[in-house]
Amino acid sequence: MKVQGNRYINNPEMIKNKVEKQKTVPQNMISEDDVTISDSAKKLVKTARDKVSEFQAMHFSSINGEIKEIPAEYKCENLFQLELKASSISGDRSVFEGHSENQAAVFEKWIDENAAEYLSEDERNTLKEQIGTMVAAVDDLNAREGYRGTSFESVFLLSASEAGLNKINKMYVPEQLQAGFSDMIDEYVHFNESARNSIMERMTPDYMVVGIGSKTEAYKYKSEIISDERAFYTNEKMEMTGLCDKFLNDEIDKDSFYDGLKGYLNHYYENRYELRNQPGSVREKSNDMLDKLQHMFGV
Repeated sequence: MKVQGNRYINNPEMIKNKVEKQKTVPQNMISEDDVTISDSAKKLVKTARDKVSEFQAMHFSSINGEIKEIPAEYKCENLFQLELKASSISGDRSVFEGHSENQAAVFEKWIDENAAEYLSEDERNTLKEQIGTMVAAVDDLNAREGYRGTSFESVFLLSASEAGLNKINKMYVPEQLQAGFSDMIDEYVHFNESARNSIMERMTPDYMVVGIGSKTEAYKYKSEIISDERAFYTNEKMEMTGLCDKFLNDEIDKDSFYDGLKGYLNHYYENRYELRNQPGSVREKSNDMLDKLQHMFGV
């Protein structure tokens, strides 16, 4: 314990001077408030944070937190008007390119060119209607304004559409044409997946600052974001395909299928950061997706 000498005890003014001296901040130390930020730097920071609200619409499904910042130089112009483009499985131009909003017409053309020998006109028209029902939700999604990259909704609808088309192929397409129609389904799935993945990758920024909880923030970089997104959607496709196949192959009844879909959708939306504590919004989004599946499968 340090004891003050008599000269401090007997001289209060000296004590005051000593305390003030100890509180003096050295000239080479500055506080945050003393930092001068240029107007251009302030504008850059504001731009980066302002873009976050627009960027949220991209719905990166693997990121379950608040996106607080993306690079200020990130380009948002016309990103929601990108055309869906992808080569075929063989590397040639896809037959679906240029028809992303009416892919049913591509299937109809194939039916007209290949099935006349095996099916009557009425049978061909019935087959076209069935195919149209299976691809309508994907066509509608492709025609919608907004983010056109891979999303929970795009994978959900495409997986169900693929399962439905495979069922049609087994039940209604003549055996002689089933291999060719299966190739068309593969091209359809490949086009939609590849085109949307390409846009997703192009629109992914070099990094994001993601808020986790109230105090923690983490950087996620482009390669990690894309890898996580691909893994998420691969798992989603497996879940959806498995559930749809069970229903279409009569392994589960309509009620079990509906309950399974509802539980799957609610679990996803309830765990989305932007929908936290919003049961009404969760219910609305789940019901919207259920309506699309009910129309597709007639359940």
